Amino acid sequence: MPSSKRLVFATILLAGAACAGPVKSERPEARPDGGEYRIGREDVLEVVVWHEPELTRVVPVRPDGKISLPLAGEMEAAGKTPAELQQTLTKSLSPYIHDAAVAVLVREINGPRVYVLGEVTKPGGFPLRGPMSVVQAIALAGGRTEFANGGVRWLRQKSDGSIDRVELSFDDLVKGEAAGALWLRGGDVLYVQ
Repeated sequence: MPSSKRLVFATILLAGAACAGPVKSERPEARPDGGEYRIGREDVLEVVVWHEPELTRVVPVRPDGKISLPLAGEMEAAGKTPAELQQTLTKSLSPYIHDAAVAVLVREINGPRVYVLGEVTKPGGFPLRGPMSVVQAIALAGGRTEFANGGVRWLRQKSDGSIDRVELSFDDLVKGEAAGALWLRGGDVLYVQ
């Protein structure tokens, strides 16, 4: 199959996998149009309660996606925007604090990562802090080495535990012959051949 047809097939395969049903990931998929940031597991938050210094805390988001705060108890943080978590905390604290004013600040982003391996200058895991395409991830890994043959294998784990494997041509990706950019999700692995 010619490389441009493989790329179109890969795009259709990934689009079909996305339409087959919801895929649970660490954080809702970043939108290429720059949607609002959503809190991820292992991020670090600062929760400030105005005029209540004993309730102001720096808290990590646990691997189960929850945070713990005095009076508010445990609550889900992962997947919410800081504004949504702020509203939830304000509501939880309102029985204890009259006119509670809460601010949620993201101190550290430690959420999902993408992995680039094989014939790249700096293989490893890279934080996915926003929309990232296959080509951008390879560039982040320092680009291809002189021994790369032009193939890229993209691995993505599905919700049922199986793995989608897609073969791509780096040259077709760079030329823009793909039907739009191919966006990565947390946990994706690129193996540059």
